[in-house]
Amino acid sequence: MLSRHCAALVHVLCLLSPLYVQTSHAAVAISSPSSPPPADANVVYSNFLGISIELSFINYYFGNSTDQIPQPLVKYLSALQARASGKPVRLRLGGNSMDSSTYVPDQQQIIQFTDPNANFNDQPVNYGPQLFDVMKGVSNAVGGAQYLVGLSLRTPNSSNIPLLAGDAANALGDDLDALLLGNEPDLYTAHGNRPGLKNYTTDDYIGDYNTVFNSLEHTPKGDVLSLDKIAGPTICCFWDLAPVLQSGWLNKFANRLKYITLQHYPQNNCQGKPQYGLDYYTAHANAVSLAQWQEGGIQLVASSGENRKPVLMDEFNTASCGGVPGISDTFAASLWTADYSLQMAAVGYAGAYLHTRERGITYNLFDPPDAVAGGAGPWTTNPSFYGMLPVAEALQSANGSRVVDLNVQNSKTDKKATVAGYAIYDGTASDIHSLVVFNFANASGATTDYSIDSSLPSSSGNILIRYLTAPSINEKTNIAWGGKTYAGVGDANPVDATFSSSIPDKNMSCAGGCTIQIPGPGLAVVFLGEVPDFSKTGGSSSANATNNSSPSSTSPAAHSSSGASRSGVASIGVVSVLVLAFVAMI
Repeated sequence: MLSRHCAALVHVLCLLSPLYVQTSHAAVAISSPSSPPPADANVVYSNFLGISIELSFINYYFGNSTDQIPQPLVKYLSALQARASGKPVRLRLGGNSMDSSTYVPDQQQIIQFTDPNANFNDQPVNYGPQLFDVMKGVSNAVGGAQYLVGLSLRTPNSSNIPLLAGDAANALGDDLDALLLGNEPDLYTAHGNRPGLKNYTTDDYIGDYNTVFNSLEHTPKGDVLSLDKIAGPTICCFWDLAPVLQSGWLNKFANRLKYITLQHYPQNNCQGKPQYGLDYYTAHANAVSLAQWQEGGIQLVASSGENRKPVLMDEFNTASCGGVPGISDTFAASLWTADYSLQMAAVGYAGAYLHTRERGITYNLFDPPDAVAGGAGPWTTNPSFYGMLPVAEALQSANGSRVVDLNVQNSKTDKKATVAGYAIYDGTASDIHSLVVFNFANASGATTDYSIDSSLPSSSGNILIRYLTAPSINEKTNIAWGGKTYAGVGDANPVDATFSSSIPDKNMSCAGGCTIQIPGPGLAVVFLGEVPDFSKTGGSSSANATNNSSPSSTSPAAHSSSGASRSGVASIGVVSVLVLAFVAMI
């Protein structure tokens, strides 16, 4: 009998041995850089991330009139606006269809499709002035929005271009952020948009840009050019930004230019043959490499003195032409959205816009109902939208923020690294007001320890940790930010997340340093000083935050899908109970 009990105990101890292996790993060190970023470093705001919406399907999201704006759309955008440090939500009206469509000033309908046989990825429409009224109505409903509006360069001599620009500027007023002249002109040759030219060059582009540029001075609604709300070159693929800038384009148009604009996707899925799998999006080094796509041009802009213009990524997402099923619609996309966005902020972008198309497209941030345009029904929140929320909250600062990649465990170059982190500095001061720390390990909620250096917290020593979590990297629905979720919600009002992987906010003392745990997969925003109040957004659980005044936080594994913990104390406690039970048996 005794030997059988011993054998049973040995078996249990063997099962528990991984707990000891886990705790033998040293905590991942999170410490501040040796010096803050320079005073002229890129400053971004918490409205850094915006939404780009394909023109052809805008009324499915915005409705068909000012009195039919869908309330779920208002709630999604209001959630972003409430986190925007008082700045407007960034929105873009664009996509391929913006370049191929026609503005019809006397059209009563907001949108009319014109080609039933059009390419799936470029569906032209006719659109009328009511569109701008609805856009203005959306801005009023959400507390402020600013729009990028595309102008076509496919037919640069068309009188429709200044007509559109004048009406848009007149209707939107201050809500017009900029007019984008052209959409991906470096693809004009490949897409057959210049059939009379064997190769559409940058010289051709500059000539076309100049034609449209000058036409904006004499629109039916007056001089739009003098508004200084022009942007470009909006290239995506085949051209390098630096040669375009140095070709004379920047010097020629700088006086009226508001933004330098780019578009780019990590991979092309237009033929349904993706080059990268899910693991690409969970390697921080890939986000670093991707953000260096136009490094030379961005550095040239940063050093251009009085001609320095903010750089926008006005369209991006996980993969072009709608994304990749099993990637773009998973929690991997949530984490990647946050990681890549912060990386763009770190290298010099002033803002970035996630693209969304018609209902059912894999990479959409959220989907309208399965109904006619503007029709009633439940909306669906998709993984990428969750990735926008921690970015907005981490960047919250009246002075703006400067973002620094901490290169945790050489994660900027080591593609096998499962950790990454950013320090978010104040826009003008030398203090760090938040950290964003990633755990890319697909570990079913098992946690990793991160040691926060004593130099990081504010003088109070108190921190708040807010988590973005899901059961696995492949999860599509049960995703939580700050203990709240949109899973199963059709009205865009987040609710308390009751699934096991959700973790509420944690308050704790970190004076003298502390250790926190982050589940894999997941990320945490660590607020080091004053915590922004998002109580009106319904998007966080700070009101129900747990408190822990000890130097080490309690393990969030109690809320993980596996229930596993890396706490050595918890492991010893379990073993102690088993030993006592064994003694009782004998």
